[in-house]
Amino acid sequence: MSTRPRTTTPPPPQQPRSSGIEVGLLPLIAGIVGVLLVCGVIGGVLWATRDGAEEPVATQTEATQPGGAVAGAPDLRVRLDGETLVFTFDYTGLQEGDYFRIRTGGDPDAVTGTPVRVDGTEFRLGVAPGVQQCGTVQVVRGAQRSAWSQVQCETVRKS
Repeated sequence: MSTRPRTTTPPPPQQPRSSGIEVGLLPLIAGIVGVLLVCGVIGGVLWATRDGAEEPVATQTEATQPGGAVAGAPDLRVRLDGETLVFTFDYTGLQEGDYFRIRTGGDPDAVTGTPVRVDGTEFRLGVAPGVQQCGTVQVVRGAQRSAWSQVQCETVRKS
């Protein structure tokens, strides 16, 4: 037997487990972020330079527009007929198929009720004596609407 010590190399120490992101995962994430960024830039450029896009719907129309656009506001008058208030409407350029919508309320600043469709040029409203009633009206033509008229008020006289 030999007295010489054995010279075997000890096994390498075990590597501790990595708790961070794997090196192979970083390029994948960077690639996804890059693709999303490029798509966002292209989408933004296409949106900003789009041709033939619909223009926003105009809130005001001109009487000179084709198709008989609704412009201005109708005239509204109110009168008493006993204990009934008679609201009468007039609108220059009224066409077949047009109709009026009226809103009523007890105070000039509170005429915010649900609009009621009126297929003629008159709206009757029974009111108790001493009660004030106000109204405003607009013309409807298809999907177009005129501006609301000036608010008109009347009070039924007490008997």
